[in-house]
Amino acid sequence: MSDLIIGTAGHIDHGKTELVRALTGIDTDRLKEEKERGISIDLGFAEFKLPSGRMAGVVDVPGHEHFVKNMLAGATGFDLVLLTIAADDGVMPQTREHLAIIDLLGVDQGVVVITKADLVDEEMLELVREEVRGLLAGTTLEGAEVVTSSAVTGQGIREVAEAIDRAAERAKPRSLEGPFRLPVDRVFTLKGIGTVVTGTLWEGTLKDGSDARILPAGRDLRIRNVQVHGRDVREAHSGQRVALNLPAISVQEIARGDVILSPGYLSSSTQAFARLFLLPQAPRPLKQRSRIRFHHGTAEVMARVSLVEPQDEIAPGGTALVLLRLEHPAALKFRDRFIIRSYSPMATIGGGIILDSHPDRRSRKSRGLVSELEVREKGSPTDLVRLVCRTRASSLSLGEVVSLTEISERGVESSLELLLNSGDVQPIKVEGKPRYIAADSLASWEERIADLVREFHRDKPRAAGMEKETLRSKLGPQLGPGTFEAILAALQAKGAIDIKAGVVSAGGGGRRLSATEQAEKDHVLEAIRQGGFGPPLLRELQERFSLDQKKARDLVSILQEEGVIEPVNQDLYLAAGKLEEAEELIRRHVSQTGKLEVGDLKSLLDISRKYSIPILEYFDRKRVTKRVGDYRVLV
Repeated sequence: MSDLIIGTAGHIDHGKTELVRALTGIDTDRLKEEKERGISIDLGFAEFKLPSGRMAGVVDVPGHEHFVKNMLAGATGFDLVLLTIAADDGVMPQTREHLAIIDLLGVDQGVVVITKADLVDEEMLELVREEVRGLLAGTTLEGAEVVTSSAVTGQGIREVAEAIDRAAERAKPRSLEGPFRLPVDRVFTLKGIGTVVTGTLWEGTLKDGSDARILPAGRDLRIRNVQVHGRDVREAHSGQRVALNLPAISVQEIARGDVILSPGYLSSSTQAFARLFLLPQAPRPLKQRSRIRFHHGTAEVMARVSLVEPQDEIAPGGTALVLLRLEHPAALKFRDRFIIRSYSPMATIGGGIILDSHPDRRSRKSRGLVSELEVREKGSPTDLVRLVCRTRASSLSLGEVVSLTEISERGVESSLELLLNSGDVQPIKVEGKPRYIAADSLASWEERIADLVREFHRDKPRAAGMEKETLRSKLGPQLGPGTFEAILAALQAKGAIDIKAGVVSAGGGGRRLSATEQAEKDHVLEAIRQGGFGPPLLRELQERFSLDQKKARDLVSILQEEGVIEPVNQDLYLAAGKLEEAEELIRRHVSQTGKLEVGDLKSLLDISRKYSIPILEYFDRKRVTKRVGDYRVLV
């Protein structure tokens, strides 16, 4: 069974630290100022062995309203909460604020401890219990056990521990598999060791010597030493309080709010779509583009809230889909919880859940956006994988689907198997590697390609087909080159298109010549064949058969593609085989005489100078001959 994190919550001086000391024997007030003032200012930590033997880390948070920021730095890692309410005070402002934070963060397991029971009588205790039941109604802690205790007399301490054990059994276990993620809550330096950071390991397993990355800075590093509650360990698991030695990092290069995680796992973002809830006790509506304090993990970032749906504000107690625009990057992930506080005066006013940590660049009013976000909010992992495949025009690798959904690789593999079986997603091979594309996207691309090729043949019936790159450019940048090639190959296998020498045509032959054009092509071929080594030039063919320049060039191009004529230059074409015959005659003549003059070629081929010069220049370009003064020799 995995370890878990227990957090405290409650108003200042309601006995959080004393309760932790009674349970664990550890005083979590570590700062000199905390000792002098008798209050918790920053986070405190302790190790707690539950009656069942299960190990837990305890995060003791400050209760003073001035230090809610510090409380939030610890609260986002809680698996279970101890909400303390002093018997002589009852429910106070920070009791309500801390409970609201716990509720917004979705912490649904906890124990409510009525502390300082030795200071009041039974009648007062019953009134406080009644007040607590009303306080918890409608929150994630509704139905939580309520235990009465006194750290001074020891009353109820064992019962608190037992109640924690029962709540821990119900807490959702953390996954020990996959990449690790640790939000940093403390940074300090130790003489002879260097920089040390601590935090709650949210996900995965972290090993001594692991490569890691710091976000949002994006700096890579290696972890040299891992500790759990002061003990060196070879690896730490999610749900544990962890200390890491970072020998290559100075204390100025890392701070609370940074995240240490597996390289390549997540990337920083300055925008995110989210579902936001505004607390009923929020003092005023949250208006469009309001500036707020965004708390995520151990980080606090200033941000602005843009409402996605057509509304101008969120009323207290209301909810809305929003786009969060952060003033500094943060390491966000799908389904992470967050808290927002008003800019001034500072007060907790709401929170929510991240739905898309790296949104596309698109308008908040773009068509289909709301329905996509609702799928992200309420859909299953399979729904999310289907959505990502449909909204990405090109194909995706397994790793890209994992990155875009931000769910586990195992979850993505299971979802893809279901979608492949249902036919919603199709597999394709790109450069020999498997990729995935939505079936309707694939069908749409195939239809567009076929339509473009048909349109091309309609507009240019004498052309063999479209150049591949011309076709791809008309499809737009969304379709990656590898996916484009895979779709072409699939269409060719179906017989829908033909591909030859980089030219795409309709299946069964793309060129569509009319009877007149076919006859004209035959006449041109016959004229070239009858001309031998001196056939009509292209302009002469135009005149003889009354062809415009474009049609004449189209017809000789077709004949060239068919392999029945060969170009000497752009104006002179010979029947297939004539150039080979000419080369043989030239080589034989030069072998016998040592050289070839223009007049020699005229005699050999029975042609005029009009043809002999272009033919000689052709063989010069082909490096059969080379010119030396007024004659040619073999190369």
